[in-house]
Amino acid sequence: MLLLRYVLRADLRRLILLLTVGSVLVTLGNSYLAIYNVQRTLLVENTLIANQRYASKVAESAQMMLNTAQHSIAFSASLFAKEPLTSVKADEEVYRLVNQLDVFNSAIVVNSKAEVMAVYPETTISKGYVLPENTRQSFYERKPLISNPFHSISGHTIISISHPIWNEDGQYLGYIAGTIYLDKNGSLSRLMREHYFTDHSYLYVVDQYGELLFHIDPERVGENVAQMPLVQKAMTGFEGSAEGRNSKGIDMLAGFAPVRAANWGVVVQKPREQVLASLDEHLMRVFWQSLPLAILTLIVIWFLALLISRPLRQLARNAERVNEKDVQQSILAIRSWYYEASQLKMAVLNAIGLLNDKIHQLDTVSQTDPLTNLYNRRGMQRLLDEFEANNEPFSVLALDIDHFKAVNDRYGHDVGDLVIQQLAFQMKTFIREGDIACRVGGEEFLVFLPNTNAEKAFNLAQSLRESIASTQMPKVQRITVSVGLGCVHESVTMQNIDLAIKQADRALYKAKNAGRNCVCFSDHVSSSKSSDH
Repeated sequence: MLLLRYVLRADLRRLILLLTVGSVLVTLGNSYLAIYNVQRTLLVENTLIANQRYASKVAESAQMMLNTAQHSIAFSASLFAKEPLTSVKADEEVYRLVNQLDVFNSAIVVNSKAEVMAVYPETTISKGYVLPENTRQSFYERKPLISNPFHSISGHTIISISHPIWNEDGQYLGYIAGTIYLDKNGSLSRLMREHYFTDHSYLYVVDQYGELLFHIDPERVGENVAQMPLVQKAMTGFEGSAEGRNSKGIDMLAGFAPVRAANWGVVVQKPREQVLASLDEHLMRVFWQSLPLAILTLIVIWFLALLISRPLRQLARNAERVNEKDVQQSILAIRSWYYEASQLKMAVLNAIGLLNDKIHQLDTVSQTDPLTNLYNRRGMQRLLDEFEANNEPFSVLALDIDHFKAVNDRYGHDVGDLVIQQLAFQMKTFIREGDIACRVGGEEFLVFLPNTNAEKAFNLAQSLRESIASTQMPKVQRITVSVGLGCVHESVTMQNIDLAIKQADRALYKAKNAGRNCVCFSDHVSSSKSSDH
């Protein structure tokens, strides 16, 4: 609501600022959003690819370790095939397997009766120990085998890499196996721990049934996590990457790869939140680095908006005071430096000029008699106000056409109007510059003579009367006029002005009573009848 009220009351400068600043902010916001989305997608994709590659690298290392262990076990089994399987020979071979490769935690030779012939170290189980049924997978399979994880009698979770022993006649003599602890003391655990990350990434290894063979938390080794979607993907035997949640409900970006020799899956994952946290830090650095330029841009926009709107703002303010005298000069002083403002400036000046002309025309019409173009009573009053304001003395002549009613009755009002127009034209031609003639009635006129004393006014009135009497008029040939004279010599007040006009009016009646076609002033009457009166 406040924004709407601001917009409705805003001027052009504010509208330009609102539009441009809004556009800049929307553009910046959209840019940051686009950068964030693109960078987030790239960061997630790169993390997935990096985790997949790392999982492949770890799986390859585990594969190599298991292949080496299998080859070693196979070589030991081949030695027993050529020589009799004796207890002494078996003790020597299990000792060599554990100490030479640094892969196995223990080694064991089991004969065809599932009895332990040799074991190293001897603290694990004793010779002659008969294996229980749940640990005879290698005994019954009679093929190279990497066993499923199981718990040994020593308390460790282990896997067994075994190879059957056959003599040259093809008789099954038993098997030889090396065991690898899956806890912190095992070679597999050491291999995996060498790849432990410091950026919240971690890896774990699962077997084909979803049981953890390695985890950064040793307590979780042996836990079955087959229900987790990421683990299920890792158990497919293919490498790839995926987004998912771990057992604690945390979103993860994971890469996985198989260890095909043992049907294991290696998973490397990193919390999605930690991946995107680095993106947030990166965008904040971008924001702070781009902030000075954004502020500078807004300052430039503000300055340009002020520069663009200034001529229009000045034009608008001057348009509000169009009736003042100096408005045109103020508008002319406005620097309209671009096309639209220049055209608008010219249009405003033209409009003011036309308006002034129209006002002047209306003012003239309102103060002018339409038949004679002489001042009417309103125009006369304005002149009298000026006389009073300037304290300017004057004489006034009251003039009336003699027997004008007879002219209208005999020739009609149209001819009477022509006579009045001709008389007005003659009066304007005869009087001096600065003298003012007014029509105040049908055939009644007042003539104001500024700075003219009674004697000069009387002589001028006589000359005017004689000129009118000798001038040929339309249709009626000749007319005469009677003239009354009044004066204001000093203290030009409205009261004295009214007194002078009344004095001239009374003098006019004296002239009428004196026989017409004469000029009268106070008690003095000068009459000079025309020859045709």
